[in-house]
Amino acid sequence: MKRLWRVMFTFLLLFSLAGCSGQQTPETDVIPGDIASAILQGQQELPEVKQITPEDPEFTAWLSDYYFLQPEQVTDGVICYADGVEASEIAVLIMKDERDCEAAGKALKEYMRNRANVFEGYAPQQAAMVKEGIAVENGRYIALLICPEPQSAKTAFFSCFDKRTEDMGNDAGSENDNKDGEDKAALTPVSETGKSEESAGTENAYDAEAVLQAYRSGDDSSLSELNRTILEAAKEVIASEIKDTMSDYEKELAIHDFITGWSSFDYSVFGRSSADGFTGGSDTPYGVLIGRSAMCHGYSSTFQLLMDMLDIECMTVFGIPGGNGVEHSWNMVKLDGDWYHVDCAWDDPIGGNPGHTYFNVTSDYLRGDGIHRWEEASVPEAAGTAYAYGRR
Repeated sequence: MKRLWRVMFTFLLLFSLAGCSGQQTPETDVIPGDIASAILQGQQELPEVKQITPEDPEFTAWLSDYYFLQPEQVTDGVICYADGVEASEIAVLIMKDERDCEAAGKALKEYMRNRANVFEGYAPQQAAMVKEGIAVENGRYIALLICPEPQSAKTAFFSCFDKRTEDMGNDAGSENDNKDGEDKAALTPVSETGKSEESAGTENAYDAEAVLQAYRSGDDSSLSELNRTILEAAKEVIASEIKDTMSDYEKELAIHDFITGWSSFDYSVFGRSSADGFTGGSDTPYGVLIGRSAMCHGYSSTFQLLMDMLDIECMTVFGIPGGNGVEHSWNMVKLDGDWYHVDCAWDDPIGGNPGHTYFNVTSDYLRGDGIHRWEEASVPEAAGTAYAYGRR
């Protein structure tokens, strides 16, 4: 009997020690909204953020469409995000089961990779902040921390808990610990007029070849309403900006400066999902000429159309896409036998004044910026310098 009691006492002692060993589930009486507030208060220079909770209709869609989480696995949470050209985002979620946190961490890591690619090139500082973002977990709690000071945010997150163990609180995922999601080249076939094959056949889509043919023939009767509107706007630009006495270089510069001065960058490119799409017509000359707001394809297709109308040899370059599936695009022009790169979108920087940083530059120049990437075998090498900006 004494031996039996000793066995039972030993068992109870081991059970009690296990309860104090730090393997227990972390506890907190603080709700996700309060945890998020504690994180936000510790951040410097944080932009204004909007808040979504389970009471909001978009909360469930945000979990499934953006974070790729199963909404039924999330019992509570809050999402705080900045709008516009701001990547700051704090989310605190309570998973139904602690075992769900590992998969959730991987999903949030993929979300951060895609978000970084959305900002890459357009807003490099925001892209860098997303790459430094982390996802941390503690028991059933998991937090997405995309902010200026992620480590401070991590500390604030854990300070809300009563118990914290050494083996908990690891980053659930970061940009640098998994390279299996590297971007892969995928080019959209284009003609020298910049018309993508995937857009052909759409009833009222932009048709660069049809617009150009109507301009050269003077007959626009076969054009759709959209394409006729684009043609008339393009003709007005040429009439107001181009003189017969200009050289091809002077015409090119005049068109470049008109585009960058007339249009502004379309912020809808920073939507959290490629399924959001862009503002209507933003990826065609309609966005630039009529809407006065466009993303990169709108800039490059407008420049391409106007160069074609002026009989200046030009082509559109579609870069290798980022993780959001969107290619950046720009142009190349040929002057006196030499090719030059021209990127109107990046010469119209977000939050800055239009410039000429990417006007008539070489291929080596683009390679050196670390952001432009393209299938180099598909386009000629640009090595000319005679018509670089400031040389004429």
